[in-house]
Amino acid sequence: MGLDQNAFINATETSEQDDKGNTYVSIDSDRNFYWRKHSRLQEFMEKLWVEKTGESPVELNCSKLELNLDDIKALWEAVQNKFAEHECEGGFFYGHQFQEEQANHYQEQDTEFCSAATLALEKGQKVIYTCWW
Repeated sequence: MGLDQNAFINATETSEQDDKGNTYVSIDSDRNFYWRKHSRLQEFMEKLWVEKTGESPVELNCSKLELNLDDIKALWEAVQNKFAEHECEGGFFYGHQFQEEQANHYQEQDTEFCSAATLALEKGQKVIYTCWW
């Protein structure tokens, strides 16, 4: 159990309905990024979620957060600072106990994601972040 995070580059969403009338939305993308218990990235995304939606950070769980160029620029700055302003204050399932190690471990991937997301957004493509715990 714990925090799993994904970001989709050039994301497209499709809806399907099962025989009971339940609707399921899936996301297809050119590229997918995956993180496991990157709590500082989650703190960043939760703050962004609250700013954009006005909803509680808990509501980000199993939701989709569409990112724009300003969001990626802010994320880039956070990555360069090793998310110093986004310390996770708690939550075993978020991996708060090893958050600095995870920020270091994922720094190259975070940088790669920011670059790929910027290129996609400049082409008018969609970038989506999701998480679940």
